[in-house]
Amino acid sequence: MVKYLILDMGKVLVEPASGSWFVTNEFIKNVNMNLIDSNKLEESIKKCSYLLNDKAENLDEEYQIMMIFYKTLFEVIHYNIEKENLEKIVNNFVYDKDDSKYKLYKNVKEDLEILSQKYTLLMLSDNWPCAIEYLNKHDIYKYFKKIYISSKYGKRKQDKVLFDYPIQDFNIKENEAIFIDDNEELLDIAREKGMLVLHMDRAKVLKTSKYKIIHDFSCLIQDCKGVINNEL
Repeated sequence: MVKYLILDMGKVLVEPASGSWFVTNEFIKNVNMNLIDSNKLEESIKKCSYLLNDKAENLDEEYQIMMIFYKTLFEVIHYNIEKENLEKIVNNFVYDKDDSKYKLYKNVKEDLEILSQKYTLLMLSDNWPCAIEYLNKHDIYKYFKKIYISSKYGKRKQDKVLFDYPIQDFNIKENEAIFIDDNEELLDIAREKGMLVLHMDRAKVLKTSKYKIIHDFSCLIQDCKGVINNEL
C-alpha cells in the first residue's frame, strides 16, 4: 500500500522563470547577453557545477557558495562583470523571495492540498535553503511532512545516500512510496531503493521512458488505485 509521495521540486512543482535555473532574469538584467555565447555559457555552467556541492545549511552559507560559483562562471566565459552587478545576481538568487527565479506550475497548490489528504508528502530535491524560503512564501511548505534539501546534507540525489534519509526517518518499506522526478536516472536510483516511480514531463516532450510518464498530478488525484495497481 502506498503511503508516501516523495516529490522533486524543479520541473515537478516549479520551473525556472527565465527558462534556466542559473541564467535567471536578474542575471539577464545585469549582463550584456549579446557578448555571451549561449552554448558556451551552458557548457560553462556544467563545468562549474562542482562548486555547488558544498554543504549550505542557511542562506548566508548559500550566498558564499553562489558568489564563488557565479564569479568563477564569469571568469570561465571571460566576461568582465562589475562587482555591483555580480552582487545583484547573487543577492537575487539567494535572498529575493519574489517570482523572478521560480514559477509554480498551474494548480500545484490545489493539487498538494488534495494529495496531502491521501498521502504523507515528502520532498527530496537537489536545492538550496532559498528554496525553503520560496515554499514558505507561497504557503506550500505546510503540505510536506518533511523536506530534504541536498545542500543541508552535503549530498545530492545522484549520490544515492540522500534517498536513505526519508526511508530511515519514516521507516518506509518497499513499494510504500512513489517518487516523482523529471530525471530518469534518478528514478532508477529510487527503484533500487524500493520505491515506485513516476516520470514527470510537464513540458510534454518525452516520447519514451522506462517508467510511466505523467504531465501533472491528475492521475494520482483522479484514479489513484488504477495508477498504482495497474501501471506502476
